[in-house]
Amino acid sequence: MRPLAKKYAEFLHFTLTDVNEYPEMLKLLGLKEGFKTGLSLQNPNNGDVFPYRGKKKITDKVVEQFLEDVIDGKVKALESKLKGGHDEL
Repeated sequence: MRPLAKKYAEFLHFTLTDVNEYPEMLKLLGLKEGFKTGLSLQNPNNGDVFPYRGKKKITDKVVEQFLEDVIDGKVKALESKLKGGHDEL
């Protein structure tokens, strides 16, 4: 994923979350309980969350296509509990 992160570094910041350590993040990121691996994109400016719903194994090519689909408006954001900022701050 590093080459992909470098390619989009001017526009995006990549963060990995260990949902085994932070299981509450699954729901916030639009992922179902029991996920071993998942992919979700969040816009920190407005809280929009875009979970990957595809069936393909997550690879750098799949992630890049997902990013392009979000950018092109092909993937719609879920309603997010994080709208309006983080309540823990």
